[in-house]
Amino acid sequence: MSKHGDNALPARYQSGVKIFLVAIIGSLSVAACGAETGATPTPSLIVFAMAAQNGSGASGTGTVARGADSFTITIKLTRLMPNSSHVSHLHDGRCGAPGGIAFALKQVIADSAGGATIVSTVPIRYAVPASGWYVNVHHGPDFTEAEYAPSDSCGDLPAA
Repeated sequence: MSKHGDNALPARYQSGVKIFLVAIIGSLSVAACGAETGATPTPSLIVFAMAAQNGSGASGTGTVARGADSFTITIKLTRLMPNSSHVSHLHDGRCGAPGGIAFALKQVIADSAGGATIVSTVPIRYAVPASGWYVNVHHGPDFTEAEYAPSDSCGDLPAA
């Protein structure tokens, strides 16, 4: 028997376990408090309105989900012509001060009730220029006819 008695080995073992547990708990606490862990941040959601244009009645909502190197635009519209197809874009400018096309978005295809939802990803970081950006849903499926170009619904994107 050692001079420390029969409990010497278990006491050293218990001390080592306590140090190990304190180190693990400390690491988890630092990670939970926002230290860099390599995890991708949750995208923030920006909401905007889609307003009817040119007497179309087509309106709804839009959202932007920001990612690190891209952003996703979702638009939901009602009161489109049933079973219709519409080209859509992200434009430079504002609905009231239109500009050129910045990015093509997915085709908007209305269901039999005139509702549509599209989700498009834009491959750059979300940074609205001083001149603005807006989502434009045009009247027709493409630009082959002059009457397809006018806007049926439009929504200005907020800076952030």
